[in-house]
Amino acid sequence: MDQNRKKVSIVLLAFCCLIAAVILAYTPTYVPVSVNTEAELDSLIQLSFEDANLLRGQIRTYNVEIDTSFTRKVYRVEVPPEFSKTSFHLDLHHRVFPFGLNTPTTVVFPEEDMNIYIEHKGTVFRTIRLVTGTSSSTGNG
Repeated sequence: MDQNRKKVSIVLLAFCCLIAAVILAYTPTYVPVSVNTEAELDSLIQLSFEDANLLRGQIRTYNVEIDTSFTRKVYRVEVPPEFSKTSFHLDLHHRVFPFGLNTPTTVVFPEEDMNIYIEHKGTVFRTIRLVTGTSSSTGNG
């Protein structure tokens, strides 16, 4: 009787594996939605600023010419010393990752300023520079 239970268990396990393989084979692969315009990318960034309670007065934008056909928008954001740059970076990453974008980051020492690059396939489209201000009056986040 014990031998029959083992055979039944093996058959059921094999059947479950077969069903799992069929489900896996017929499940469509995840294709992230893309950001089609610069305005859409800027809207995602603005949403991250709003979620972090960053005020317009803390944010400056300028363009850097990369070559004759491409400029990159840079956001310079002054944040108070107690602002969690790492949390902001993580929240931004979670916001843009579903669109196929990555957010590699560098930290400038000793100031502990953070440069976040929003890129896709090696091309950087936006830079966010989180610069530590001298007082907590620059905002709350």
